[in-house]
Amino acid sequence: MDRKYIQSVKPLTDHVLQVDFISGSRLLLDMKPYLDKFRFRSFSDPQVWNSAVTNGIFVRFGDVEMSHNELFSMAEQEHHRKGGKWYE
Repeated sequence: MDRKYIQSVKPLTDHVLQVDFISGSRLLLDMKPYLDKFRFRSFSDPQVWNSAVTNGIFVRFGDVEMSHNELFSMAEQEHHRKGGKWYE
């Protein structure tokens, strides 16, 4: 049985990816720092960027697939890169 984690995904302007989870949480992930990486280079093409879909487990942009765990890991890296705290 496949457990679904992602309810919906929406590519926003300025390469921010909105991911809504089944739990009710929402992630806004800034993908700009990854656009120079070979794997994500195609996201610079608006047609590819706007093609994001989910099957509840993965987010797909054409041939690029990202798991919910990878999305969380990227968000954590972004958070640490900005020197933020989870709670004030």
